[in-house]
Amino acid sequence: MLDFRPDTGPEDLVESSDDLGPNLALEVDGSEDEDDDSDDDSDEDVADIGDEAGVAAEQEENPFFADSDSDVSDTEDEDDEEEGAAGGSKEPVDEEDDLIKALKAAREKKVRNCPPDIKTADMVTDLSFHPEQDLVALAGMAGDLAVFRYSNEENELKKKLKLSKKNLRGVEFDESGDSVLVISKDKSLRILDTETWAVKSKFVKCHDAALYSLLCLDPNTAVTGCEDGFVKMWDVRASDSSSVMTFKRFDEYVSSFIQPDSKTLLASSGEGTVQSFDLRYHKPDIQSEVYDSELNCLGTVRGGNKIVVGSGDGKLFLFSKGQYGLHSDQFPGHPDAVNCLVPITDNVVITGCEDGNVRAVHLYPHRFLGVVGHHEDAFPVERLDVNSTGELVASTSHDNRVKFWNVAYLEEMDYDKTKKPLILPKSVVRSKSKKLAQGKETEHQLPSSGRTNKAEFFDGLKPDT
Repeated sequence: MLDFRPDTGPEDLVESSDDLGPNLALEVDGSEDEDDDSDDDSDEDVADIGDEAGVAAEQEENPFFADSDSDVSDTEDEDDEEEGAAGGSKEPVDEEDDLIKALKAAREKKVRNCPPDIKTADMVTDLSFHPEQDLVALAGMAGDLAVFRYSNEENELKKKLKLSKKNLRGVEFDESGDSVLVISKDKSLRILDTETWAVKSKFVKCHDAALYSLLCLDPNTAVTGCEDGFVKMWDVRASDSSSVMTFKRFDEYVSSFIQPDSKTLLASSGEGTVQSFDLRYHKPDIQSEVYDSELNCLGTVRGGNKIVVGSGDGKLFLFSKGQYGLHSDQFPGHPDAVNCLVPITDNVVITGCEDGNVRAVHLYPHRFLGVVGHHEDAFPVERLDVNSTGELVASTSHDNRVKFWNVAYLEEMDYDKTKKPLILPKSVVRSKSKKLAQGKETEHQLPSSGRTNKAEFFDGLKPDT
């Protein structure tokens, strides 16, 4: 049997192996003994716990090892190795806790589900989606008409035309997509062919004042409204200056049009009234009472039986079909003016507001669903449009950007009650600016917003119940 005792005295040893005794001889074979001899005879120092192996370090005599054997036994390490060999390798421990995983997930780049922003040199005054193709037409402040083919990867400019020296006020595709109608501040109405992009019809100085609003009723008929409150109807097949219908029913600008059915045309105005027209006889019908603020936009909900009107004081007024003298219901709550709106489902509309937010509103029952998106620097949202599938909404503002929002989740959303914007608990804060800031923080952010809700960040860390 080999002698494991070193030649040197115990006072020169850092660790003693005397207590190993015969136990080690029973557990190791001859080859391991030779390795242990070579290790013991080596002059290299073994790194202590916490020291880096292979790096020379100054060693000081440990007073606890001066006259006693080591408390650390080599047999413990060998026993651990034997247990590992007998019981198999241990499963790797996931060192990342839930917080680290949540932070990494928040930083991961998400797959884009809507087109990127379209950046323009000038402000976009209006936009319209093609009814069949992935095209969107933009009317510019400099008098340019730009047509883009959009996709989730990129937006491709298909055509750009200089139509006027003054700004364009409105653009709209007809229901077939074969023509696009454009109005301008220079009092002209143009109808362009979408195949050749040539002007098919042009009505020069069709109003005495600058045009403000436009609606295509069918492939052959369109209506326009001007800043002086005139409403005119045009047969786009005849390129002359005579209109089919002309009426002045407002003292202010005509802000918007809508056709709830084939017999009726509705127009809203800056004076705060709604006017209906009978399309069968080409004459005005019912005019509403005068409201306190301008009425900016129109839309239909509940299968066309209700007309929703956005106002300058943030209220949504609802009229029953055929009863346009006075609203039947109203829904306040927007912090500022509602400049535009588009219906998405039978009970959900998207509103573009003066504070730069695009919101989803559920009607019947009335409740705010949350913020769909927002424009930079709180610039007001001026125009909205929705594509033919109802999944993509585009908005434009004063930041020279057209933003896209995928709102497909609204079809399957659970419409739980949410508080109205800026309806906060009573507090000592009386500053209007501070109340607005607090109100924006409390608004629920929908998936398309790009902003997260504070309460949702730690959802993955909540214990399962």
